[in-house]
Amino acid sequence: MVNIYLLRHGETLYNLQGKVQGWNDSPLTEKGKYQARCAGYGLRETVFSKAYSGDALRQIDTGKIFMSENYNPVEIIPDYHFREMCYGKYEGGTYEEMLGPLFEMNNAPFGGYEGLYHFYNDIEIGRLLEERDETGAFEGINRVADRFLKGIRMICDSDEGNVLISTSSFAITTVLNNLFPDFKQPRLVENASITVITFDGELKLSDYNDTNYRKAGEEHFRKV
Repeated sequence: MVNIYLLRHGETLYNLQGKVQGWNDSPLTEKGKYQARCAGYGLRETVFSKAYSGDALRQIDTGKIFMSENYNPVEIIPDYHFREMCYGKYEGGTYEEMLGPLFEMNNAPFGGYEGLYHFYNDIEIGRLLEERDETGAFEGINRVADRFLKGIRMICDSDEGNVLISTSSFAITTVLNNLFPDFKQPRLVENASITVITFDGELKLSDYNDTNYRKAGEEHFRKV
C-alpha cells in the first residue's frame, strides 16, 4: 500500500503580491517557511519512504523545510511531473488581469480565486483560461493531469509506505478532479495543507486540504 501525501508549498512572494506563478517561481516568505516547518512538525512521526517535489524552488524548499522536522528525514527528489500548471501568457502577471474577465462574464466584482468559486471550479476555470490564451502557451488541465498522473503511477509501481510530494494547488485539484469524478472542491487548497491519496489496488482520496498538521505545529512553536 502507498499513501501519497500531497503538500502544497508555503506562502510565496507572488502569493502576497497577487501574481500568477505556474512555471514561474518566487521565493517562500518567512511565513511560508514557517508554514512548511509547522506542517512538518505535525507529521514528524510519520515515516516517509520517499519524498518528491516539483522542480520549482518554492516546492523544493517547502519539501526540505517540512522534512527537516521529521524524526526520519529523507532526501527531497525534484521531479518535473509534479510542477504546477503553466499559465501561458498569464505567467508573472496579476490574478486580476487573468481572472478579472471571468468575473466580468458573471457581472461580478473581482474577488480573487476564492470569489471565482461561486461560479466555477478549478477545472472550469482552467478550461476558460486556456480558451482565452491565444498564444497556445497555456498548458491546460488535460496535459497537467497526464503529466502528474504519470508521476503518481511511477510511485505506485515502485514505492511503498508513505510518500511525500511537495507541489502546488492547481496541480492538486486538477489531479483530484481527474481521478475522482465525484470530487467537489469546497475551497482553495491552502498553503502547507495536506491531501492524501491512498493506493491499495485502487486509488482513493483519504484526506483533502487538511491544515490540522500545520496548526499542530503552529500551536507547538507558539509555546517554545
